Amino acid sequence: MTHEPASYNLALVALSFAVAALASLTALDLAARVRGSKGAPGIAWLVGGAFAMGTGIWAMHFIGMLAMEMPEHVGYGIVLTALSLLAALLSSALALFIVQSGKLTNYRLAFGSLVMGTGICLMHYVGMAAMSTAGSITYEPVLFLVSVVISVSASGLSLWLAFRLTPSDTGPRAPFWQRGLAAVVMAIGISGMHYTGMAAAVIPHGGMMPMAGGISPDQLAIVIALIATCIMLAAMMISIYDAHLSSRNAQLAGSLQRANSELKDMVYGDSLTQLPNRLLLEERLDTLLQQTDNAFAVLFVDLDRFKNVNDSLGHHVGDELIKHAATRLQAAIRETDTVARVGGDEFMVLASSNNGHEGFSALARRIVSTLDQPFQIGDSIVKVSSSVGISLYPDHGLEKHALMVHADAAMYCAKERGRNNFQLYEPNMSSLAERRTLIEQRLRLAIDNNGLTLAYQPKVNVLSGEITGVEALLRWNDDELGVVTPDEIIPIAEDTGLILPLGEWVLRTACQYSADGAGHDGATMAVAVNISAIQLNNRHFTTLVKKVLHETGLPAGLLELELTESALIQNPDRALTILNELRELGITLSIDDFGTGYSNLAQLRRFPIQRLKIDRTFMSGVTTNAQDAAIVQAVIALALSLDLQVVAEGIETEEQLSFIRRQQGHQYQGYLCSKALPADDLKAFLADRQLVTG
Repeated sequence: MTHEPASYNLALVALSFAVAALASLTALDLAARVRGSKGAPGIAWLVGGAFAMGTGIWAMHFIGMLAMEMPEHVGYGIVLTALSLLAALLSSALALFIVQSGKLTNYRLAFGSLVMGTGICLMHYVGMAAMSTAGSITYEPVLFLVSVVISVSASGLSLWLAFRLTPSDTGPRAPFWQRGLAAVVMAIGISGMHYTGMAAAVIPHGGMMPMAGGISPDQLAIVIALIATCIMLAAMMISIYDAHLSSRNAQLAGSLQRANSELKDMVYGDSLTQLPNRLLLEERLDTLLQQTDNAFAVLFVDLDRFKNVNDSLGHHVGDELIKHAATRLQAAIRETDTVARVGGDEFMVLASSNNGHEGFSALARRIVSTLDQPFQIGDSIVKVSSSVGISLYPDHGLEKHALMVHADAAMYCAKERGRNNFQLYEPNMSSLAERRTLIEQRLRLAIDNNGLTLAYQPKVNVLSGEITGVEALLRWNDDELGVVTPDEIIPIAEDTGLILPLGEWVLRTACQYSADGAGHDGATMAVAVNISAIQLNNRHFTTLVKKVLHETGLPAGLLELELTESALIQNPDRALTILNELRELGITLSIDDFGTGYSNLAQLRRFPIQRLKIDRTFMSGVTTNAQDAAIVQAVIALALSLDLQVVAEGIETEEQLSFIRRQQGHQYQGYLCSKALPADDLKAFLADRQLVTG
């Protein structure tokens, strides 16, 4: 035997390299599909991928052998040719299995490279052995070993690139240019192994067995290339289509995940403030109850008279106020705390740090202080305060419901004790909260079912003793609650928004009573009605008053509206506008309970006030207490200098009346004349009084 330098058909060499590159590209693409599939789809991709990849690599080697120019058409043994194809398929299956099985460790890479490289060498050298020769083909040892090294190295490179370009089961595919460049590198390694092995072959001179007819090696190479290419292209198209479906599924999964996230935000978050809502707070409270035995606190925070802001400035300002309040609450709490919006103007804070009663009280004090500062909302400066109730675990409850209810009860107690403060829960607060809730429920029914009444207390001219009008006062005797006083009714009505329908009912009923002939012999009589700050600041209040006067037929000059000082100073500019509108209608305006608020006559002189009522707390001591007498004297003197009429409340004795007469007061109310009387009793009283004085 002799070894002569081989010559090659360059066209077939190029074709073999192209098939090798296409096979490598197919292998990389199929590696991603195999790695991303589990179960039956994974097995299907493994079998189909091994067939496409193995066929492509085998075709490259077969075309490479055909590229070597022989003096005769060479024949190939069918059995050995089939065995070489089987070696290619098994090598490809091994490579894809290694890719599918998980992380590529150094050990797995070395073992896989060795086994896969050995399989490719078997494919090549069994294929060489399939050539029909007169004698045996031998190999130069050095080149043979080099071909084996190249085969193992090319296998290792292929495995490494397959993992490098698909870093995770769910990771995105590498860009096409990266996969194309990697395929070229792999093709160089595969082709290098083949042609090194071909160079190592020592073929005996004239030892080839010629074929008897059949197609030429060139034609056979093209047919093999076409068949292998079609198989690989089909595999690639299926892979690409599958990747497209996977991409769409991934997009749908991403959309579903985003939708689930948005839904979770909707379910667990407050859309206005972006704070957690009651549902999320309760879940965190449940978790805290399960995970800790340490003390923690639940704080219930309610904005005082928030409905007044909504009614006077509009819901858009109210919404902005809620958002500003939420921001301040987040700044006031600690990182370990949770603040949630649980109602319109209600928040709850879950304070999980164990700082004892003093620590929780300090947090509540900080919340009250920060919410007491004025809010700048657009062009308006809004002033509210807050009431905070605190319940402690385990002192005030061992389960979620008890802690939340007790914090709520403590909050209502804070309102009862003047607002703008906080209260720690005490056992008797639950009964107060339950009564408050019951009053609200029964009051709604009373307003709807005409379950309320008015009593009328006469106003008397200090000098002549003539009754000049009456003041309408709310009375409620409930079947379940018994007698409920205005001092208990009004704060609850203001906090719950019932003050508007309640105030309208009082105004309409009083005006109708006066217009129907409240005075002696059916004459109309001046009637005074108390107005709350929420009513005054309601944007529709002037319209309501006009409507009531028109529907009842009461002349505007016979209606007097009594306002507290606090009603005027909450929103002075708006109050001034509304009071001017009311004065233009001819309505009399007066300040009720003067001296019990936070203003003075110098502040009130800008308002179109005509009367001032001195509170009964000052009048009770004018004949026995020099300080009370001096205060009343000073108030009356200043009022007279501002041309205001003075009405004294709580006159019960002739001595008190004489004092007011000496100070030149104008009118009085009190038991000296009469207590507040029901409508029918008032008419009888007026008739009797007419007989006595007539």
